Amino acid sequence: MKKHRKRWSTTEKLAIVNHFKTWGATKTSREFGVSPGSIYNWNEAYEEHGEAGLSGKHKKPSESDELRAVKRENDELKKLVAEKELRLRIQEEMLKKSR
Repeated sequence: MKKHRKRWSTTEKLAIVNHFKTWGATKTSREFGVSPGSIYNWNEAYEEHGEAGLSGKHKKPSESDELRAVKRENDELKKLVAEKELRLRIQEEMLKKSR
């Protein structure tokens, strides 16, 4: 079964954003059948990048990819430190038993 999802053109998005600026999110959402979240996102993109922001071709510089990479690296380093700490504890226990 297909999902029905409306694709909005740049001119439609621009009309919706202009209507939103005059009438607000609730009335615009009801009149055009678009979610308020989308309206706020389109408005933000329009204010930051103009019409290019509404075309969908302009991607926001995302820190999320970089943040994910740093978190992944941090997790790997934590695992390495934990393994080394475990080895040291095992060695200390072995030394205590051998004395």
